[in-house]
Amino acid sequence: MSAQGPSQTRRNLLLAGMGGIAAIGGGTFLATRGRHHPHKQPDGAYRQIKIGWPNSGSAPVLAVAAQKDFFAHYSLDVDLPFATINGEDTINALARGDIPYAVAPALTWLRHLYSGLNAQLLIGVQPGNFRLLVRRSSRITRLDQLMGRTVAVMDQNAADKLFFAIMMRRKGLDAMNRINWLDLPLPQIDDAVRSQRIDAVVAHDYQAWWLLQSFPDLFIELAGSNTGHYAERTSMVLGASSSVLQDDPDAAIALVLALRDAARWTDTHRDDAATLIAPDISDLSAASIRAMLHSEPAIRPVIGKSLREQLAQYCDELQLVGLMPETEDSAALARRYARNVLKE
Repeated sequence: MSAQGPSQTRRNLLLAGMGGIAAIGGGTFLATRGRHHPHKQPDGAYRQIKIGWPNSGSAPVLAVAAQKDFFAHYSLDVDLPFATINGEDTINALARGDIPYAVAPALTWLRHLYSGLNAQLLIGVQPGNFRLLVRRSSRITRLDQLMGRTVAVMDQNAADKLFFAIMMRRKGLDAMNRINWLDLPLPQIDDAVRSQRIDAVVAHDYQAWWLLQSFPDLFIELAGSNTGHYAERTSMVLGASSSVLQDDPDAAIALVLALRDAARWTDTHRDDAATLIAPDISDLSAASIRAMLHSEPAIRPVIGKSLREQLAQYCDELQLVGLMPETEDSAALARRYARNVLKE
């Protein structure tokens, strides 16, 4: 597995100047369409801003925003000051004041916000791409057959385990308590499967895709977020500290617009996006990265009412698995946690 250090991430993301034009026709199209749906525009001032984004090297929307000049179009010079591997670490950096903006899974955000984190969520950037892979020789064909089994998770702080625990709870299964969740680094997964120490693994792309492509004799995908109603859900959400929203609301407007435009472009230019992230995913071929992005659901930016509705649904699900009190009003929490900087 290749590791990307902070300096490499910074080199990839720092934009050379503020005179960029929105990428290859995308900016013109979106600006024209935007006239039919007026919203706030940023003041156009040049800004240097810091963002936290877990596994930033393999994030297609981020790569497109930086390398196709969507950030520059809104006069943003974006820096990722250090690398984070999961949403938990990224949000903790925001809580410490190390960064004013962060992108992390909605499920991770909501637990921190409910615990008192002083921040608000601005835009859902892309889906989560979670996959549940089972050992072929286990003969597991249904989720209920995982009860009492051992399932590997590469990072207990990632949203992967929680996503599937919620999926199974909706089917009446107590995955949080009835599955033996085992911490296991990615390089040890295949040996653990061969020795039958584990029966399944939960992960998200690109790691999940790498396992499927590298060991097709060992794994089969049983369930995931890339099909059905889960495919319509956002996962990676941009949030901002309340202080930066108060001090510089135009910066948040510019960042939301840049990521909105980049997400839309990424959805319709997946081969190009795959090319941009390929240098940071040396474990996969360029063709495999293209296939991975084409296997994933639509990348739809989610803002305003739609974001609040999805956050309320996530709150309901956190209640379902006992991570949020059932007495809480999910819709009220979503209204408190989400902010539409383009309208308010």
